[in-house]
Amino acid sequence: MLTKTMIENSIGLINKYCPNLFLFLNEKEFIIFLTKAIEHTKSNNDGTPNNNFIVTFFKLINEHKSNESNDVRNEFSYFNYLLGEFADYENKKEFKNLLLGVLYNFKSNNFHHTLGEIAVCLDLSLKHKFEKYERILENQKSLDFEFINADKESMLIDVLTIDYNKDRYEKENFKTFFDGRLRVKFENKSKDLDSDMKKKIFVFPILSGCTTEIITEQSEYLKNVSYSTIEKDGFQTFPPRAFGNVQGTFFSLFTIDEIINPEIIKKTTANTVYKT
Repeated sequence: MLTKTMIENSIGLINKYCPNLFLFLNEKEFIIFLTKAIEHTKSNNDGTPNNNFIVTFFKLINEHKSNESNDVRNEFSYFNYLLGEFADYENKKEFKNLLLGVLYNFKSNNFHHTLGEIAVCLDLSLKHKFEKYERILENQKSLDFEFINADKESMLIDVLTIDYNKDRYEKENFKTFFDGRLRVKFENKSKDLDSDMKKKIFVFPILSGCTTEIITEQSEYLKNVSYSTIEKDGFQTFPPRAFGNVQGTFFSLFTIDEIINPEIIKKTTANTVYKT
């Protein structure tokens, strides 16, 4: 059960490390979320099967107390930045639906997946109109986003965060593995749809856990996989992105070129100010 002190401390931590969350949720809504999150952890022996938002929030509390690292605080800083970028966005209602959807997904979502979905939504919003969060298709499958491009055409996007185990990396099998994950995701979402509808569906892959060495070694493939077609490869995709830390202080979602060429990151981050 949440005590008054726990509530006050939790709100204080959010105000310190992620104040932009309160641009979308008021304190009452945050307390309701916190209550349900605590209930969920209690029903799972004081834990959850995934590193979702509430588990990561608990890690933030411990990191704040110990002050031994900044890993989680860096991730919350990036989360705060993303929320700040959406603060003046025209479709704020749909973004709030996205935010609530990823926060309340206790069972199958982790914090990196949350960051990935929001970062992808922001990235695509720079070029296209954000129409809807969670678009239900005729086959009853749900996709993360619907966007309208410059030609007034609908694009249906599903984010695929791949938590890669670097210890199992095999150079010669990486393409087969990655293509396979993209194909399974695309086929699952497009099952029983006609060809015109399938052409509107795109996977947006995010790599989490890959080393710079792996990404560099696979960079040619990763930069060209977006040229895949439904007819030839069984899927269509946006260029992959990858999570990373810059000198242990700047956590973000980067392009493949930014990962393999740190000078690009330096130029990009030099003028980046996280909103608070």
